[in-house]
Amino acid sequence: MILGIGEILFDQYPEGNRLGGAPFNFAAHLKALGLPVTFVSRVGVDEEGDAILDALVRRGFDPGMIQRDPRHDTGRVTVTLDDDGIPQFTIVSDVAYDHLAYSDAVAAALAQGPDMIYYGTLIQRSHAASATVMKILENRSPSTRCFCDLNLRKGCYSQNSITRSLVHCDILKLSDGELSILKDLFNVRAADKLFIDDLMHNFAITWVSLTSGVMGSTLFTRNDVFFADPDEQDAVVDTVGAGDGYAAILAAGCLLGWQPARILQRAARFAGALCRIPGAIPEDSEFYRPFLGWMNDGGER
Repeated sequence: MILGIGEILFDQYPEGNRLGGAPFNFAAHLKALGLPVTFVSRVGVDEEGDAILDALVRRGFDPGMIQRDPRHDTGRVTVTLDDDGIPQFTIVSDVAYDHLAYSDAVAAALAQGPDMIYYGTLIQRSHAASATVMKILENRSPSTRCFCDLNLRKGCYSQNSITRSLVHCDILKLSDGELSILKDLFNVRAADKLFIDDLMHNFAITWVSLTSGVMGSTLFTRNDVFFADPDEQDAVVDTVGAGDGYAAILAAGCLLGWQPARILQRAARFAGALCRIPGAIPEDSEFYRPFLGWMNDGGER
């Protein structure tokens, strides 16, 4: 079982709202691909919260893992796209997911011994939710792998929250922009690979996945470095959520034992397919049909 922790919210576009939040996007892709996923979050007692619960039920999630907050609104983000389809986010603060609690349902899910726990930094921007995430990570089974997708958003992280996340991390995913932010925060001027080598050594990280947009992606392991070109971008609609899709395939490949080079190729292909549809997650389950076979072939094709 994969335990995803974090924000679920509405991305507010000029043309309407779309369900989103990096942890939810990640969990929704894995669920649609047939992997067992439990998703933990918190929403308001409002129309948006009701709509989120309905959407989760339709996608096969347990709504009992979603906490309701009577005092804080459901999370939301305003999104605008530039001429290249690159999103600009404005994230509303002090919303329901900022008050995520360590509930009996969370403890029960953790007691099942998940194979992987996914988390990021946005859910840790508040003291309350950060404490909950840390309690989950500190009480996990020793065999549970921790997947940290930093997803650094302006004003929603600190050096402290990043360091706490890295302490528990087995698999780290970050973009080249986030790598630059880390180097600045830690006041490092070394070459990227040397900095990543130091991160892996100092925090006992097994894999570091670095995405670089049109320049492709790289996977650093303890013993080797793997590179993949990006998927062909022949008809980009928008890039919202492409990184979350990439992370989902990276996690699936890790859990299913695919070879690293195959993981990168498939993650790039999946992320590229997402860039050709509007929004972060597809409404039509047919989107996933070309990728379902990956889940059973051992990563050999």
